[in-house]
Amino acid sequence: MLMPFTLNIGKYVDMLDVTQEKETLLNFLRMEKWIFDSPGQAGECLRQFIRDCYQGNKLVKGELKVGEKLVDLKDITMPLLNIYASGDHLVPPAATRPLNDLVGSTDKSLYEFKGGHIGVFVGSKSQKELAPAISKWLHERANGETVKKNP
Repeated sequence: MLMPFTLNIGKYVDMLDVTQEKETLLNFLRMEKWIFDSPGQAGECLRQFIRDCYQGNKLVKGELKVGEKLVDLKDITMPLLNIYASGDHLVPPAATRPLNDLVGSTDKSLYEFKGGHIGVFVGSKSQKELAPAISKWLHERANGETVKKNP
C-alpha cells in the first residue's frame, strides 16, 4: 500500500494500452501471476524482522543475531557487488548504498539499476543490462583475481 494507485490500479489502466500486443500482454499476465503467487509470511517471523531490521537497525549496529551468533558486516571480506534499483520504493537506494561502507571487503562495487523493485529481478531490461553487468563483474574476478574498487 506504499503506492496504492500505481501498484493496484494504474498498472491495469496502463494494461489497456497493450491489449492488442500479444507478447507484451502475456508478459504482463505472467508477471501478475508471479507477483500473486507469493507465499504468506509467518506472522512472528515478520514481526521480528520488522523490529530488528527496520525499527532497531540491528544489522547495521552490529546487534543482529542469527541463532546465537552475532552478525558483523565487517566479517564480509569477499568481493561485493551491491546492486540497487534507483526507483525501488521498498528498498530505497539510501538504504542499500551504505552497505559498501559497512563490509570489510576491499573489493566492493555499487551498481545502480535504473528501474524498480521487481524490474531489477525479472524485467526485460534486467536481462539485457543487469545480467551482462553481473557476468562481467564475475569474469573480472575469475580464477582468484582481485579487483580493488572502492566507490
